[in-house]
Amino acid sequence: MSDEADLIRLEEWLRGCISDEDFALLEKRLSESSELRSQLRAMADLDEGLKRLALTPEVIVTAPRLPEGESTFRFPRWVPWGIAAAAALVALIAWLPHFNFARFSAGGYVTAMLVDEAEAVFSQPRLPGEVRFEPGSYELKSGMVHLRFVNGADLVVEGPAQFTIRNAFRTDLAAGRVRAIVPPTAHGFTVATKEVAYEDVGTEFGLSMNAETGESLMHVFDGQVNLRSGDALGSLLRSVFEGNSVGYRDGKMENSQDIDVGAFPSPESIGHQRWIAQKKQRLTDPSLIAWFPFERGANASVLVNEARRNGTSDGRIAGARWATGRWPGKQALRFERENDFSEIEIPGEYSELTVSVWLKVDRFEHEMNAILNSNGADPGDFHFQINRLGLPRGGLLGVARPVQRWVGNPVPTGKWVLVVSVISVPQRKHVIYVNGQAVLESELGGGDVSIRPGQCRLGNWFGEGYPGALASRGLCGLVDEVSVWNRALSASEVVTLTESGRPSLLWSRENPPLKIPMPKP
Repeated sequence: MSDEADLIRLEEWLRGCISDEDFALLEKRLSESSELRSQLRAMADLDEGLKRLALTPEVIVTAPRLPEGESTFRFPRWVPWGIAAAAALVALIAWLPHFNFARFSAGGYVTAMLVDEAEAVFSQPRLPGEVRFEPGSYELKSGMVHLRFVNGADLVVEGPAQFTIRNAFRTDLAAGRVRAIVPPTAHGFTVATKEVAYEDVGTEFGLSMNAETGESLMHVFDGQVNLRSGDALGSLLRSVFEGNSVGYRDGKMENSQDIDVGAFPSPESIGHQRWIAQKKQRLTDPSLIAWFPFERGANASVLVNEARRNGTSDGRIAGARWATGRWPGKQALRFERENDFSEIEIPGEYSELTVSVWLKVDRFEHEMNAILNSNGADPGDFHFQINRLGLPRGGLLGVARPVQRWVGNPVPTGKWVLVVSVISVPQRKHVIYVNGQAVLESELGGGDVSIRPGQCRLGNWFGEGYPGALASRGLCGLVDEVSVWNRALSASEVVTLTESGRPSLLWSRENPPLKIPMPKP
């Protein structure tokens, strides 16, 4: 029988504040107590939870007017957190032993949850922020969606596509391309066409269905897929293993050698597609004076600037190597040697300046690890770097900072983060954000110094002739995107910027705090 301690642990787990010791005990109790599992299922009515969130006054969002018969997902600010919590809950329930998936999927319960999407347009109206997918037929006219089923299976669908969710273990594909990623809890997850049922027995495959020709193509990325007849008998036709592809048409099955395995959608490709869709809108901002999207051009030594306002030009890459960025197909620059850098110039004088950089730090090698610094250290120069503890610092040289304090969590290693430096001379204020949260706050003293970045180095510093110049400040890690505005972005704009570029909806803006007292800046 469940006691009060069990319920307290459940509540703490759902709130994300359970200790490791209590979580281990909760796992043990869940495996022992059917009553406790029933209580967890009762708490897992995700729809009711999302409704309560949607009705909170602070997060009510007016739905945009859409063309009749079409619906495009537009997420209120709370949805990524709701989806992350819901997906985590679904994942735990799927892991629990003896869980009755059929019961959970029936009677109006959720069968799959929307984890992520990019420009998704369905033929039947769906409310903004609607993330539940129950059994039924769906037509995805364009875009991509990533669905997570209650048993833990992931299905990524690229439009145009037509599919029908039968239950947590079967989806019928009438047209389009999908990728299924199947954990042990979903052993036997099946995507079926009219003639063949593709049954996954571990762990990942891609499938395309051409509605006009009736041909289906399947590739096994990992594990094994059993092909079964589409009739009631479900006879085994063939088993296909990792690295192999087959095609099926008019009752005939053949090995396929020329299938484009990169054409199948993936969870990561959704984020990339969403980012591409945002590019045109980003460039309409007249205050954006430089934007380096880190897309490798014909000349690999050139860092292309797509904004090109106020005389800013392309950057020059020295030493840093091209690598994979936040998503497959998206590039970044890897800085790992002391002389790796990219040189860019931001000419002109400014009273306000905002610089944002997506980066992933491998390790903090030096006392100061450069993000973007003006060459030298003259009054008006711009400096932006991270100390050995992961705490960002810098600002406008030549201006006193009578008040300067760290107020947030540092930059972690091994995780994509957005660092943003916002300087306003008129407001006498400098704030550095990490993932949309203020980390360093400074008040600027008197003086009429303008911000003059000039020639800058990304991922390093050139300070010949200045004290401390011999100490290396080379960054060890990846840089994905750099943006510069000639105004001070507001705190809400920084949050929006973070959310729009997040690697996935399951990525968290939260970072771990320091395990030592916060030092003085």
